[in-house]
Amino acid sequence: MTSEIHSEFLVLGAGVSGLAIAHDLAVAGKEVTVIDKDSVVGGCAQTVSIGGFLFEKGPFNLLVRDPLFEDLVDQVSDRVEVVSYSDAAKRREIVRNGKREPLPQSLISAIKTPLLSPWGKVRLMLEPLLGRRPHDPDPTLGDLFRRRFGSQFVDRILSAAVVGIFAGDCNELSAKSCFRFFWEIDKDNWSFLVGGIKRRLTSRMNTRKWKGMVSFRGGLGSFCEALAQPVGDRLYVGTTVDRIEQQDGVYRVETHSASGESQVFVTPHLLLGMDLKGALPFLQELAPTVAQKLEPIESASLAVVNLGFSSEAFEEPPVGFGFLVPEGERDIRVLGTLFASSVFPHQAPEGCHSLRVFVGGYRQPDLLSLSDEELSHHAVSELSKLMEIKQAPLLVQVSRYPESIPQMVSGHSARIEEVEEDLKQHPGLHLVGNYLHGVSVNDCICHARRTAAELIGSDH
Repeated sequence: MTSEIHSEFLVLGAGVSGLAIAHDLAVAGKEVTVIDKDSVVGGCAQTVSIGGFLFEKGPFNLLVRDPLFEDLVDQVSDRVEVVSYSDAAKRREIVRNGKREPLPQSLISAIKTPLLSPWGKVRLMLEPLLGRRPHDPDPTLGDLFRRRFGSQFVDRILSAAVVGIFAGDCNELSAKSCFRFFWEIDKDNWSFLVGGIKRRLTSRMNTRKWKGMVSFRGGLGSFCEALAQPVGDRLYVGTTVDRIEQQDGVYRVETHSASGESQVFVTPHLLLGMDLKGALPFLQELAPTVAQKLEPIESASLAVVNLGFSSEAFEEPPVGFGFLVPEGERDIRVLGTLFASSVFPHQAPEGCHSLRVFVGGYRQPDLLSLSDEELSHHAVSELSKLMEIKQAPLLVQVSRYPESIPQMVSGHSARIEEVEEDLKQHPGLHLVGNYLHGVSVNDCICHARRTAAELIGSDH
């Protein structure tokens, strides 16, 4: 017999967005239920411990830059130990002419860097003298930074940074949707550099408890588990949604568990927290106009290859945050590599190093057809072009994320405004996820927490 479970709020999807909104609702005393098809919470944000290595399967760290996010980290810090990044992580590298070159961190190093030609450096430094220009309401990242800093900066530095975050093309992605901080500086200031300095001087950075990059002693997986704790026994993992109906002001969600048990969840407030690919089939039935507006959003696919090495494998130890590969470096067929244990030393046992290699994205979709073994060999082979590796890795862990990173091209913010307006015609239906207001964990959590605050406020 099918059991029926009633809940004030029902969240479908236990990724970071779904967990963040469920956490806040539960802490506020609301009756909230969470359903996820996987056997563990976290979605892409999962951590595995193998042979003393701590491998992040998806996102690697949290970037504390928003008070909403900082507050949540503070709330869970009594349940899971927060770990700050090492000083070594301040060193970042970009590949130029087949070599890893440090990203300049001072005026002197900027003058000496081989990343830009003499003219490229002059063009960069001319930015404060160029004055205010007509503001494009939704430029691509390439257009915005090319106008401010010149083509060399875009081709050799920005393209690497963008592919490292979005696995996408800086000449297609929207500055307003992807790098809103920089878009606002461009809109409000005659100089990008001066505006950035002004923002930094007036920010709360120096008063924050948690600054910059953080992780957790047990990895991001432990953070997700901490978010799920307030939900208690109303968390249903290993549960697949078969069908959703809306009738008489409530939503009926038909599910089955891994053991085959059928259950129906009934709620007046349905929150879709799964990825876009997972949400669309249900939206096509519940809110066709919303689905129609979201369907054109494309997503990039990515593979993460975690490698655990003995320290003896390297002629020189991998120190720093890692390196990224710009568009023009066609001989290097990875998007970048993160020196994980240099950033967070607890992620590798003593005498070892862990690295994360990113493969795929819009540049290399063909590589995702390789087997896990072939992908790991490819990753080590490409690494060997940029660093001397004398031994094979001790451990390898491969994770694949097909169509997982939404490509927020110009016009995305206008599209989402229309979606949110259309949702007003569907009372009780809410969306959270990385396809709305940003792909980072920070963006997802902040949007989820704002949505939770609105629901809590409207429920009084």
